[in-house]
Amino acid sequence: MSKPRLLDLFCGAGGAAMGYHRAGFDVVGVDHVAQPHYPFEFHQGDALAERWDTILGPFDAIHASPPCQAFTALKVMPNARQHADLLTPTRDLLIETGLPYVIENVPGAPMDDVRPPDLFGGGGGVVLCGSTFGLNNGEYELRRHRWFESNLVLEQPQCAHRLPVIGFYGGHARTRQRTVSVHRDRGGDIVGNARKMPLVRDLMGIDWMTLAEAGHAIPPAYTEFIGTQLMAHLGVTT
Repeated sequence: MSKPRLLDLFCGAGGAAMGYHRAGFDVVGVDHVAQPHYPFEFHQGDALAERWDTILGPFDAIHASPPCQAFTALKVMPNARQHADLLTPTRDLLIETGLPYVIENVPGAPMDDVRPPDLFGGGGGVVLCGSTFGLNNGEYELRRHRWFESNLVLEQPQCAHRLPVIGFYGGHARTRQRTVSVHRDRGGDIVGNARKMPLVRDLMGIDWMTLAEAGHAIPPAYTEFIGTQLMAHLGVTT
């Protein structure tokens, strides 16, 4: 029996793809720039310019991670550039396909509004956190909250924050320790790829991409969790 196929739009280096693969999908990625470290079948092209589900299909489900710069907190920086909202046309495209879909983006994106449970055919938005999946090395934990919108009902697990948080953004990794108050004290930057990459492997579960690529990726644990629910919806048992 062949595996269900999932189309991975705006795929990057494959953080989301690996989770869906672990859930049992045959994954095909599309991105507008070459992704030499993408671990599965890859096609270079504009995710929104073509109906990739028909060109490369048939597919059983679609995941999309449109660039988040239009919604990230960094948009308020003095040197921030204007970025187009790619989330809205992505949603329109996925609705047009009629397939089960998942869109991933950052907190602050329009999908994070509280919605009636049936607005997208019974779906809505859920937020996932690395602490939910035990993404820690005993000293630090990766939280990397991300929103997931779907036209299916997705389970909403709880965060389990308990350790100082570490993040990998741009050219640095920074720790923050929660104090007794609601404020956070910023720790020092962790410098040098030799120190950062083991943390990426330990905390994100990623060992096939570069540090720069990992800075834009989500942990595969997130989409393995969602992919298992997609498989159940499709009636596939693993």
